Amino acid sequence: MIDAHIHWTDDRFATDRGRVIERAKSAGVTAFFCAAARPSEFAPLENLTQRPEIVPFAGTHPWFANEYDPAALTDFLNRHPDAGVGETGLDAVRGAPKQTEVFKDQLRIATIFKRPCVIHCVKSFDAVAAVLKQTPALPPALLFHGFSGTLQQAEFLMRFNAFFSFSGTVLFENRAKARAVLAALPADRILAETDAPDGLPPERFRANADEKRNVGENLPLIIQAFAAIRKTDFSTFTAALDANARRFLSGGGNGE
Repeated sequence: MIDAHIHWTDDRFATDRGRVIERAKSAGVTAFFCAAARPSEFAPLENLTQRPEIVPFAGTHPWFANEYDPAALTDFLNRHPDAGVGETGLDAVRGAPKQTEVFKDQLRIATIFKRPCVIHCVKSFDAVAAVLKQTPALPPALLFHGFSGTLQQAEFLMRFNAFFSFSGTVLFENRAKARAVLAALPADRILAETDAPDGLPPERFRANADEKRNVGENLPLIIQAFAAIRKTDFSTFTAALDANARRFLSGGGNGE
């Protein structure tokens, strides 16, 4: 199993990061797409790249757009040819004032380096769509993590080789529309994530009732629920998710 979006660099894992990673591995998670949300997290991400199960993504989240440092991002990508860009994106609820310019520049850098890019999009679909349409060259593949859009929006984004990752938050009762999108998307475009330490799923999808953070070991329970939504068996669905994750990393599209 591949966790397509997780924040092991978050300070909430500072005291036990290694232990929670090992617990997730023991639960069957074999790789983690680990996203740094701001330049100050690039150094912790650098340390984590020593672990073979970590796939690094370096970027500046729209909440922290004022901290953006393109030189630091470029330096990280130069030193890590396996690294993607992100997360970046737009957030109409909380994003910093310069977020659109910062988003565009990270897309530019990801395109130059030919790296996959993880996008955060909160109540900003029209703005993100406008950026994508207006940008003459884009990264080889895009991942809309924690996807909360409609099927029609997803169909538009697939024109730009977009993939869509879902977290356990769609399992709450009030997220029926998101579950309907998860059920209807093409099978080769779906990934699964925890978004830990945020994105805590409903209690029955938590591996450890005493753990107050979301953690990587919750992923198998989340994927089991997703397989039921998709009306497929767990092993077949997990294999498909992993194949999709690898295709996203490689920039591959349909059937590539």
